[in-house]
Amino acid sequence: MLQAYKSKKYLTRMLLSVSVLMMAVLIFASLALQYNAERSSVRMQQDSSRKVMNQIQYNVSYMTEVLNNLALTLYLDPNIMPLFTLPSYDEMTVIRSMNSLKQAYLSSSFLHSIVVYNGFDDQLYPVGQLGANKPEAGMADRLATLLKREEKLPRMKLIPMNFSGQAGQVDFFSLVVYQNFGAVNSGRESALVVNIKPEWLYDNLQSVNVFDDPARSGLFLLDAGGNVIMSGGGGAIPADAGRLGEALVSHAGTGAAETFGSFTGKLGEDGKQLVTYMKLRDSDWMIVSVQPYEVVLGGIREMRATSIAVIIVVLLLGVALSFLIAHKLYRPIERLISQIGLKPGEGSAGEGGPRVGDELSAVANVYSSMLQKLHWASSEQDKQKRIVKNYHLRTLVANSPSLSRAEFEDNIALNDLQIDPNGPYRLVVIKVDGYADYVRGTTSGQRSLYSFAIANIAEELMEPGPYRCEIADMRGDHVAMLVSPAAGTSADTEALTQLLRGIQEVVGSYYKLSLSMTVSGSCDSHVGITERYGEAIRLSQYKLLLGHRAIITPEAVDERAREAEYEFPAEAEKKLVESIRANHPEESERAVELMLDRLTGCQYDHIVHGILHLVDLLKSAVRDLNRNRIVSLPVDLGSLSREALEKETMEDVRELILGVCREVHDKLSRADGDKNAALTDAIKEMIEANYKDSNLSLQGIAAMLHLTPAYVGRIFKTSEFVSVGEYMNEVRLRHAQAYLETKGFSIKEVMELVGYVNESTFFKLFKKTFGVTPKEYRLKKVLE
Repeated sequence: MLQAYKSKKYLTRMLLSVSVLMMAVLIFASLALQYNAERSSVRMQQDSSRKVMNQIQYNVSYMTEVLNNLALTLYLDPNIMPLFTLPSYDEMTVIRSMNSLKQAYLSSSFLHSIVVYNGFDDQLYPVGQLGANKPEAGMADRLATLLKREEKLPRMKLIPMNFSGQAGQVDFFSLVVYQNFGAVNSGRESALVVNIKPEWLYDNLQSVNVFDDPARSGLFLLDAGGNVIMSGGGGAIPADAGRLGEALVSHAGTGAAETFGSFTGKLGEDGKQLVTYMKLRDSDWMIVSVQPYEVVLGGIREMRATSIAVIIVVLLLGVALSFLIAHKLYRPIERLISQIGLKPGEGSAGEGGPRVGDELSAVANVYSSMLQKLHWASSEQDKQKRIVKNYHLRTLVANSPSLSRAEFEDNIALNDLQIDPNGPYRLVVIKVDGYADYVRGTTSGQRSLYSFAIANIAEELMEPGPYRCEIADMRGDHVAMLVSPAAGTSADTEALTQLLRGIQEVVGSYYKLSLSMTVSGSCDSHVGITERYGEAIRLSQYKLLLGHRAIITPEAVDERAREAEYEFPAEAEKKLVESIRANHPEESERAVELMLDRLTGCQYDHIVHGILHLVDLLKSAVRDLNRNRIVSLPVDLGSLSREALEKETMEDVRELILGVCREVHDKLSRADGDKNAALTDAIKEMIEANYKDSNLSLQGIAAMLHLTPAYVGRIFKTSEFVSVGEYMNEVRLRHAQAYLETKGFSIKEVMELVGYVNESTFFKLFKKTFGVTPKEYRLKKVLE
């Protein structure tokens, strides 16, 4: 039986789950019920103890009030008052006063004794149990000793007196009234002491000390230090009374904020106890109830035993029921396992498969494995179908004349092609714009995925309309869409164009691909499909003019097809070459724009020829420039023809050629600027070296440089913003200024040293430059 359940893990899990769940619910419910009942029992016991202690407190308060009244009455009795004050009286006065004390003593059955202490002559006058010839007469002297201390006993409060020395026993309770009610007197002071029997309080405690286990329970009266004053029953004082006092002091504290409380704990060697306490008003006493915790919860223990018995019975019944239910629920699973072919205890997904947890996991693994195999087989079948279908479509598109009518119809039926056998047909060539970048940025697998997505989108968007289509991947830079109207419908080019525009938008939105589409003319027979495909390929070349995302139709390129040839305007060619040589970028760009604009109205072949011719013109112009220059321009135009042919739109060609023109002019400008700077520096050096020569002039400098005076003057003024003559005068006057400041030459000698021969000219130029004549300038510098 164990082996049988061990092999059926799911059944075992069901059984254990139901049984454990049932046990957990029962145990939790039982514990909650037990906890609730225990708390309720403790609260009931606390309420009962509170009522008992309130009654005891009332009795103590009442007795205290009665004693206070009696003590004040005796204290103010004129017959008794002589015993307090005067040191000597005659015997008759003492006898009368003592008789009054005896009468007061005899009038109350609860009085133990009355004592008057005369502090003036240290005389004690007792009546009652402390009187002369009584067994307890010796206690009177011990009481007098307490009265004689400087530290006074509490006034008008019950004080337990234990002169016998037995623990937990009180000989009597005393209420003391001193002669002086004010501050403590350092000397002996007369006092009245009213003593009451302890039996009244003992009987009170014993009458309410009704517990289930009196031998182990009891009521106690404790003082402020936690010492037991009196017990409410014999044998009720705990073995470790000090431990009880410490627990009460630590739990209740010394404040009066909480007069009633309860706690549980161990007291000494005893077991767990329930302790309830109450602080008495107008006193530092405390009433304490101590009960064994198990006695308080006696009924709860019986209920716990009953609960355990009920749990066991219910659990046994539940386990038996869970066996029946689990076996009934397991039957369908058992039949499923037998149908799959798994043996009991077999937990693998198949031959050599990994072990699994239970029967359902094994079934899930077998199902998953079978599903994967089915998906793989279905995928392979679909893949083969797509390959065969695409092969027949490519054959139909690329070589339709080779198919007979019967073969064509069989092809449609065999591959479930969504086209009408009776036509008419159109071909749409779909190309991805920027194909070179598209190939560089994607893998072969990604391109196949994109082609598949384009085909699905096209079929879904065309189906609701008047057209049906099939997509053939032509294994190149495009796919071919074979389009035919749906049976019984007619559609024009405008409707087809709208559908193609929708395909462009959806593909662009989802896949960020820009598509250009070329629509061929129509043919009525399948034989003309290949011819229409060739037409669409030829028309697709006009994307060069119409740009990306264009939908190219025969009507859109019909006018361009009628222009057979194109000749470049000779004037534009000449202007382009001259503007490059003269470094006029604006004129070059205008000439390029003019020639390219003229090309847009031609056939595709002539456009390509024109673009290549324009590229050759640029190359020739740059070659001519470099042939006449010492340093060639660093412009590489070797790959310009290839780059121009790779461009898909005329706008891209325009940007390429204009960019080359700008590059040529930019490098020409930088080369001319470098040459002009070198020429300007040479002129400056020649003037600085020959400024003393009075024959130095622009013509002489130009002759030395083998250049024309006009060219030299223009270049210098363009660079320095002054003419050569003006710069020459600046140099000569600067040197004249230095001579006047540092040398002792005469004005005429200075003039000749700097290359001037006409004195008036020298004076005029010097004053214009420095504001003073040479003589005034020298005098000014001397005075400084």
